[in-house]
Amino acid sequence: WSRVGLTTVSELALGGLSQSPSDVEVMMAAARSGSLTARIRAYPFYTIGAEAWDSAGVEPGSGTALARIAGYKLVADGSNQGYTGLQREPYLDSDDRGIAYMTPEELTATAIERAKKGWHLAIHGNGDAAIDNILETCEVLRDAGIDMAKVRPRIEHCSILHDDQITRMKELGVSASFLIGHVHYWGVAMRDEVFGPEKAQLLDRCRSVENAGVSFTLHSDFMVTDPVPLHMIEMAVTRRTWKEPDYVLAPQEKISVESAIRALTSEAAWQLFSEREIGSLEPGKFADLVILDNDPRDVNPDAIKEIKVLETWMDGKQVYQA
Repeated sequence: WSRVGLTTVSELALGGLSQSPSDVEVMMAAARSGSLTARIRAYPFYTIGAEAWDSAGVEPGSGTALARIAGYKLVADGSNQGYTGLQREPYLDSDDRGIAYMTPEELTATAIERAKKGWHLAIHGNGDAAIDNILETCEVLRDAGIDMAKVRPRIEHCSILHDDQITRMKELGVSASFLIGHVHYWGVAMRDEVFGPEKAQLLDRCRSVENAGVSFTLHSDFMVTDPVPLHMIEMAVTRRTWKEPDYVLAPQEKISVESAIRALTSEAAWQLFSEREIGSLEPGKFADLVILDNDPRDVNPDAIKEIKVLETWMDGKQVYQA
């Protein structure tokens, strides 16, 4: 992580290692070892069961500055490129609409139970129908009198997004975290094999949510795509595809370098409930920084990923030098 300039990472499937809450002990032991040079913000995974997590004493915000429980992870559907993302309309040349990993009723019931106990929610949603289900759940939370500012619900991946959904996200206080590698690595497949050219325009709509005043971040879903922040910035700024380098998917969704930097720093810190610790250089924060061999705002956008990380500093101490 230090080599690519990361000082804080998120774990969105805590419990997957042991299939039990004992993953928390593994994470905390790693933090106590003194060997970690990146912080972890972890999310217990819903398949383990809320009761199991509660019985193990796992609570939101528990842990240390180095390893902390940030929120709770729910999953509404699968992946679009795997044809398991839940869609309003069938996939291209198919009758298949994907899979709901949690029914709307299960999603809402679990979200309400967790939110009432103070949990922040990160909800995986790729297909537009899955995002509909997530927004319905968030509406129920709001109407139940739950403080959405404390829940800070976000849609993880938030891949296929319509204008009406962006409007609802703004109204409900829902943020987005885009797996921007979908555009670069699967953009051509989304256009030609998964959705068709029209619906593919709805993929990872960074500029549209920014214009609507909806908070958003970028992520790699490592190990699904590479975890290099500078490459993620380039992908969001250029929206060029890997298979056809001259093809730009949904050019109207390009964002500025400055916006992409914010998405990986201050906005990411806010989504992880760590905005008072990290995400910007201010008195009282942890003094995390990277030194680059060039300014991403000054180079050709297609060369941003070629910028080298020369040094990474965490808590005011150097943890990497090229």
